[in-house]
Amino acid sequence: MPTACLSSKGQLVLPKPVRDALGLEPGDELRVEVEDGSIRIVPRRKRRLEEVLSRLPGHRPRRRFENAEALLEVEREEARKRWKR
Repeated sequence: MPTACLSSKGQLVLPKPVRDALGLEPGDELRVEVEDGSIRIVPRRKRRLEEVLSRLPGHRPRRRFENAEALLEVEREEARKRWKR
């Protein structure tokens, strides 16, 4: 199991295998908890907006379009479907 050393400034560097296993990158926030005399470090996950929105009812995933005309055509088709109901 990898180990880490506390610096004189109280800084802790997580070993690379640990960072890689958790997908941690510079700037990621970690929550530090004390439990029964032990330290627990938990990554605070940054969720992408699309990931959060995908959990809402009725949400459609975003689509990428090559140009504005392609987007307009999709919007026109969806409008036609809505008005036919």
